[in-house]
Amino acid sequence: MEVCVDSYESALAAVQGGAQRLELCSSLDQGGLTPSLGLFHIIRRQLPSDLIVFVMIRCRSGDFIYDENDLMVMEEEIRLFLQSSQRVDGFVLGTLQPDGTIDVTNLKRLIRSIPKDKSLTFHRAFDYVANWQNSMEQLIELGFHRILTSGQETNAYYGRKTLRQMINFAQNRIVILPGCGINVTNLESILRETGAKEFHASARIPKATKMIYKNYQKTISLSGSTSTEAEDQSIQITDREKVKLLIEIYRKIFGK
Repeated sequence: MEVCVDSYESALAAVQGGAQRLELCSSLDQGGLTPSLGLFHIIRRQLPSDLIVFVMIRCRSGDFIYDENDLMVMEEEIRLFLQSSQRVDGFVLGTLQPDGTIDVTNLKRLIRSIPKDKSLTFHRAFDYVANWQNSMEQLIELGFHRILTSGQETNAYYGRKTLRQMINFAQNRIVILPGCGINVTNLESILRETGAKEFHASARIPKATKMIYKNYQKTISLSGSTSTEAEDQSIQITDREKVKLLIEIYRKIFGK
């Protein structure tokens, strides 16, 4: 199980639940962006040394078509994580062309400085490609180890038929990592029907804000929204019990 987290609290809960690999991000509510070095360092210092940590490299929300400014930022992010005093095990990234093909040129540019011993995951930009077979072949040729995908559907359960086709097409040349909307009610079906050997989930629950005072006089939005309702200040965190249950389902199927 790979657990995607965007806070230390979630990382700790994932490990306490039995997770051995994290996808480290910020802003999971925006699909996951590059995390801070501070968060990465604290996780490395405080959590077990054998914990596998893959770092998301995505400089902004929105589409996956990047200009020169975006690319410079992401190159710098990769450089800083590689030069960190703490070990990074891999990176999660992706680039696309406007026509729904992989932006091979810019993807090569981003990964050229990444050592061969680091794992490479192409993130859910893959769910926006026009031809997943051609795109998969390109990623295999580029040396990627995994593709995170919902099977090009709104979640992995709905995409399980396509996920099965992807896994068959991959022929063990690259790992197809189902993700998006995976929970204790659908994981067994997803694993059995797709043949996936790994999966990706956040296992999150809402955590209410500790804020007591609320400014009911005004509608305040941190995003600048003109919504007439007060902004919800609750946060989403990984729940260790959910992680445990998901891992139990996995072990029931694979016996490990």
